[in-house]
Amino acid sequence: MPSKKKKIVVIGRSNLQNLYIHTVLLKKIPAEIYLIDDQAKTSVQDFDYASYYHADATIHAGTFNECRNADIVVFFQEEMSNQLVSKEDNVTLIKEKVKKMMASGFRGIVLVATAESNVVAALIKRFSGLPANQIITLGTMLATSYFQVEIAKLFKISPKNVHGYIIGDNAEDVIPVWSRAFLGGKPILSYLAEEQKRISAEDLQNLTKMITKIPDFPFENKDGCSFRFSTVTVLAELTEVVLRDEARVITVGVEVKDAYGLENPVFISVPAVIGAEGVRELLELHLSDDEQKELKQIATKTTEKLEELQLNKGGIS
Repeated sequence: MPSKKKKIVVIGRSNLQNLYIHTVLLKKIPAEIYLIDDQAKTSVQDFDYASYYHADATIHAGTFNECRNADIVVFFQEEMSNQLVSKEDNVTLIKEKVKKMMASGFRGIVLVATAESNVVAALIKRFSGLPANQIITLGTMLATSYFQVEIAKLFKISPKNVHGYIIGDNAEDVIPVWSRAFLGGKPILSYLAEEQKRISAEDLQNLTKMITKIPDFPFENKDGCSFRFSTVTVLAELTEVVLRDEARVITVGVEVKDAYGLENPVFISVPAVIGAEGVRELLELHLSDDEQKELKQIATKTTEKLEELQLNKGGIS
């Protein structure tokens, strides 16, 4: 008996949305996918021409009413850049879309694929009234996977045997958690003291610098890399984890409350168990003193951005 198709609604015009849908199609997830934007019909027609090759999923143009029984809403917002997210017109735009989404009766999972995604996630939570566990950002999911691959290259082993995390926010505001990075069951930092010198402190520093080049939303960095393909790859992967209820540990943006020594609830990227209900469980790492201090500083930055919007003072409703 064929499995029931899941429902994905993609909100917001972005040059990523069609690439994201294409990547989801390659995963052969049985799904009904609805696009809500002014140019949706053109995109749908394009996908229809190749429908013979993606029979597992169908793509439609829709309205916000399609959110009512959606399993996932993917929230794109091309109008924003890292510098403009806090502008009043962007906040108004987010509010309008979220209100329309909730008016449909939506009760599913929101995946945030925007610039300054932790700030946007807090806005979506405020405007929607959804439980925090149902709102997830890409966070440092891409940076963490890249981190594991690069460590694997240093040791010439499979990335599947590397356990390490990048936490924090995006770009410069990320923390490679070296104190909790392991090769199999062995701490990676322990290799620095070995006579063989398979890695050096300089290797770790260089890798840390490479990680800070990865943004939480695609735009060209100083090297001209746009991160579009890598971003939609992890977004499609996160979609699959939720729809298939994989209960997998992923480093994504979630609301952290009463953990990591943070004083106020804040969206920040940390390891969490993700499944059909969204965030099933938060995994609190035992950080070093320096890592803990850095995480608090990053959380404070996000809180200050929200305070500028008066979100934490009731100024936005």
